Formats: sequence, C-alpha cells, structure tokens
Amino acid sequence: MNVPDHGEAAERQDLARILPAPGTPGMSPVRLQALEDSLMNEITRIHSIPAPVPPAPARPVRRIPRWSLVAAPLVVAAVAAVAVSFPGSGTHRGEDITALSPVVEVEPASTTGAVAFLDQAADAASRQQVPTAGADQFVYVESKVGFSRQTEQRTFDGRVELDAVHKRQVWLAQTPGRDGLIREGGDDIVLHGSGPAEADPETLASGSGVLTAAQVAALPTDPKVLLDKIYAETEGRAPGKNAAAFSWIGDTVAENIVPPKVMAALWRAAALIPGVRLVDDSTDAAGRHGKAIAHVADGERTEYIFDDRTHLFLGERSYLVKNTSAGKAGLLTGTSAVLSRGVVDEKGEIPAQADGTTSA
Repeated sequence: MNVPDHGEAAERQDLARILPAPGTPGMSPVRLQALEDSLMNEITRIHSIPAPVPPAPARPVRRIPRWSLVAAPLVVAAVAAVAVSFPGSGTHRGEDITALSPVVEVEPASTTGAVAFLDQAADAASRQQVPTAGADQFVYVESKVGFSRQTEQRTFDGRVELDAVHKRQVWLAQTPGRDGLIREGGDDIVLHGSGPAEADPETLASGSGVLTAAQVAALPTDPKVLLDKIYAETEGRAPGKNAAAFSWIGDTVAENIVPPKVMAALWRAAALIPGVRLVDDSTDAAGRHGKAIAHVADGERTEYIFDDRTHLFLGERSYLVKNTSAGKAGLLTGTSAVLSRGVVDEKGEIPAQADGTTSA
C-alpha cells in the first residue's frame, strides 16, 4: 500500500528539523589537486597488486603530485576511500600567493651544448654536501609551486589554467607505513603511510611510489646503468619511454635528498636520453633565471632549470610549445622553485638550518 503524500512530506519536515543544513559545496584548487592525485595513487596501488601468477613485479606509476599534462591518465573511477585527509581552512594565505603570467615565450632549444651543460651540472652536484636522513626521520623540502587544472570537469582533457603560485612544504616519512605531510595553500594534507612499504630495491618500487632517501642513495652511479634502471622502472608509462624517464628524474630530484654522486649520475643519465635539449633562458616559480635542459612530449615541454653561475638545480617549468586541446603555444602548465631542504625528526617541524642552496 502506497504511503500518502502528506505523510511523506511530514517525514521530510521532521528530518529537516533534526539534520544540519547542507554545507556550501566547493573545494580549493589545492584540495582538489590533492584529492585527484591521491585518487590516482590509490588507483595505481590497487592495479599494482600482482595477479595470482604475475608476469612481472607490479610498479607504481605516480610519485609526488606533478602537473604534467601528457603523463596524466584519464580517471573514470569513482572517488572511494582515498588515503588523504584535508584539515585546514581550504583558503590560500595571502602572503604565499604570487600571480604569474599564464603565457610564456617559447624559447629556442638546441641539442648543441646540452651534454656539456649537463656535465657541468653533474660536476657541480658532485661537490655539494647534503644531509643524511635516518630511517625514523623525515625529509623536508620547501618549494614554490603552481599547478595547472582543467577549466571544466576535471577530466584530464580540454583547456587548462594555472593556479596561483604558492608555498609548498613536504615532510616525507622514511619509516615504512608512517604518515607524511604536505602543507600548502593553508591546508595540511596527510600522506597516510607515505613511508615505503616492502620497498623493492631491484625495481625502485615502493608501496607509495615515493623513494626514500636511502633508496635514492642506493641508486647506481654509473649513468648508463642508472638510465637502464630508470627505463625498466618507467616501462609502459605515458607519454613514452624517453619522456617518462626524463620525468622520473625530475620527480626524484624535486622533493628528496639526493647524495652528490647519485645527483651527478642522474644529470649524466639525463644527457643520454634522446630528445634532450638546452634552453638558454628559463625562469622558475621564484623568478630566478637560468639555463635549462628540456624535453618535449605531445606538445608540452618540461624544463629543469639551473643557476647560471653555480649550475645547481633551481626548479622546473612546463608549457605548451604548440597549440593543443589544452591551450595555445606558450601556455604555462606548471612551475616550481626549490627553496630549501633538510631532515627533521617530526612532520611539521622546520629544520633549524635548512639547506637553501637548492641542491639536492
């Protein structure tokens, strides 16, 4: 027997009096970016679980959240139980925001001098002193970053725009299963279990897809051997073998502690990647100018920027070099600047003397 309409209306009125009013919808760009990247990490983790008879060890395909358009897969799964928490106001602190022009000049890039410049960068890196992170500590990196996002329905397809550049602080746990932390735009984003679980030194794989400082320190220092290992780790990733290897190097360098010999090997390995070019002038998210090594994939160029004088790594930027569905040539799709690195005992703690040289 059907319930009369007036009874149903009365029930709704009773519920309306009991339940709180619905909140205003909407999330800050930083929260949306974090949720999106955490979802992708969770999907990667799920799909990386070996089958009963796996043909090869599963490898994660995503590390610290990045902005590259060409490497982003299409996400069609529903948002389920993702391992991220979002306490905080959800608004940017005014002092952390810098407005940048969304369009940059497409600088000339040449193969001439790229190898020699990377050799200089390797030599400079080999002379740096960096802190050592213990197994129960956290790697701290402070940067300025700006990420691109879809202007309509975050589908990884269609036009994009760059969010305002803001401060980003990362605490990466070095203990398996221990929570890490990202703090940016006024939000604290908990990286649940960011410490690697069951890390495999042979495949460079870990439970979260983020290498610890110890794993980075254990990388081969022979550039050719190292590049072969990177190719094996990134096999099958979009947008292709060489672009994925180039991106992996940027992922590893940007937010970690890299010992001098390994850093030198990474830059010399980058010199062996086909398609690497030298750009005479590039600008990081802090406005610092320098030379850059670059790689283009699907119309998007990624540049790793180095100080002209010291040849140390400063940061990176990505932008379109031709018209695509994402926008016109010159559209800035991502920018960063590493400001300091250090090692601390607790997440949220700021190093007393963070390394401000921007060397890894």
